[in-house]
Amino acid sequence: MRHETKRRSPGEIRAWLAAAPRGTLVEAQALALALAEADEGQPEGSAPHGGQVVCWRERLWTAPADTRIGVTELCEALGRTKSWVWRHTGPRSPGPRLPHRKLDGELVFVVVEVRAWLREHERIVVGRPTSLVLPRARSASR
Repeated sequence: MRHETKRRSPGEIRAWLAAAPRGTLVEAQALALALAEADEGQPEGSAPHGGQVVCWRERLWTAPADTRIGVTELCEALGRTKSWVWRHTGPRSPGPRLPHRKLDGELVFVVVEVRAWLREHERIVVGRPTSLVLPRARSASR
């Protein structure tokens, strides 16, 4: 009969290890298995960079195109307040409206649409647009 154990978060595992009496031995394989199971329980993409949590300011550009986010995530991604988001989704928006949907009265944003809106409406003040087209190499015969 297999012994069932409760799945623990990485934080719970670290707390247990920190509270263990000095000299406590832990089987390496058991610890590795517990950490692997804890990682499985994390939301996809929540810590892709070696355990660092990536904020929505970065994830907006790396998340799959059909990812749907709410007002809180969009505020974090854009560095704006909720009132700014609501103002730019309403019918009396001071400028072009943010692309959005409503689900049970809540605003929902699709990241690919937000990316396109940002690219279309941001204005470069200093610098120049980046281009994927590289200049031709000059011929060596000249």
